[in-house]
Amino acid sequence: MTIAEQIYALVKSLPQDQANEVLTFAEFIHAKHLKDDPMDWSELVYSLAGAWGEDFPALEAIRAESGQDTLRESL
Repeated sequence: MTIAEQIYALVKSLPQDQANEVLTFAEFIHAKHLKDDPMDWSELVYSLAGAWGEDFPALEAIRAESGQDTLRESL
């Protein structure tokens, strides 16, 4: 039995919240090792496409909510 199969068998027996912890940990380990092997720029852009959606606030709205002044360039 491979390691992936062993992990799968173990995770199948766990309650949903504990299985989610295992998934989160596996994603952490995966991301940690990706830092050593940088992602191609086009892959990064593709992976983030649509992540913020259309309702992502503009920088001015974020600054206004935080009490910061608007950008001088916009005046």
